[in-house]
Amino acid sequence: MNRIIKTSGGNTLREKSAAGAKGILIRSFEDDKPMYGFRIYNDDGTFDDYKLSHCDLAVRIDEDELASFYEDENGDKYLDETPETMGWEIVESEN
Repeated sequence: MNRIIKTSGGNTLREKSAAGAKGILIRSFEDDKPMYGFRIYNDDGTFDDYKLSHCDLAVRIDEDELASFYEDENGDKYLDETPETMGWEIVESEN
């Protein structure tokens, strides 16, 4: 269902539910500042990018995604591509 919404600031927006949507998080830069978005691919191969404005959106990483969590020696934590994708050497494996 699509709806026309009027915001508290008086702007008119066209709204459709994002529930169940599948896409990818993307990072781009605007004026040298990182911006995050959500990309949805259409059946014809084109895509739509949405600026990410939601403050606490739940995300599930698919099992077939090449993604890993990292923590450096300073305790800073990151989510990035797998070491194999990045061409990094695996020095040790822990269970």
